[in-house]
Order: sequence, then structure tokens, then C-alpha cells
Amino acid sequence: MNTHVPLISTRSKGPLGLAHLPRLWLKMRLAARGMLADGYRAGEGGFDGLLLEALGIESAVAVAFVAETQPDYLAFEAWVQQRAKSESLTPEAIEQFNKRVLCFVKPEPGATQMRDMLGIPESDRQWLGTDLNDLDDWHAFHQALLDEAG
Repeated sequence: MNTHVPLISTRSKGPLGLAHLPRLWLKMRLAARGMLADGYRAGEGGFDGLLLEALGIESAVAVAFVAETQPDYLAFEAWVQQRAKSESLTPEAIEQFNKRVLCFVKPEPGATQMRDMLGIPESDRQWLGTDLNDLDDWHAFHQALLDEAG
């Protein structure tokens, strides 16, 4: 079975306006089918964990819902709206969460290791964590295509 790099950026938002929610949905859908590329997690840790914690939704509950129903994105977002803490869905809370995630600076030594792997010069240090993660996804996807081509 083929595996897939989740190419939806953390910066993506659905109608609810929450950054990372579309990516979380995709990763959980892929993981439920055993199709998430190696090295990726779905529903725990990183931005997944931050988002679910902010919403007050247990990871295991979200993962089980997606595995059982394989919802499209809008159905997943509606499910999240029904289960999230109401205070986490105010415009202010959404803005605060988005700012936290979208302004995240990847910690060292991981940031340097990722820039080195991607060929980003040392002088180009202003990259945010989400930008580096996007480039890492695109690099992994490109490498998977090269590996498949033989």
C-alpha cells in the first residue's frame, strides 16, 4: 500500500478559521488507512497535540471518530465544533491559537538540522517553524517520487 506525505500546510484553515485543523484531518484520515508516510504522527504531539488540547478534545476520541467514519473535511470540522470547549472557538481564542502556531520558531538543534538538510543557508535564519515544516513535507514528497521512479 502506498503511503503519503500530508501536503496540507499547518497554515491552512477551513471555514472555522483554525490553523492546522485541515492538516490534522488529513493526517488522521491517512493514518486510519495505514497510508501516512513514515515519520509523521496523527493526533498526538506537535501541533496536533496543541490544537486538540486547545479545543479540549481527547486525541483518542478524535482519532477514533476519523477512523470509524472517514469524514470529509467539512464533516470533521462540524464534529470538532460540536465537541470543542466553547471558549476555545471564540474569535479571540482562535486568533490566539493561530498566532501561537503560525509564529512558532522551531527550536534548536532541529531547526539547524532541517535547514542543513534542505540546503537553506546559515544566514537565512528567519524561517518560522511552519515554513520549515512545509519545505520538509515538499522535500519528502519529492524524494518519495524519485524513489518510486526508481
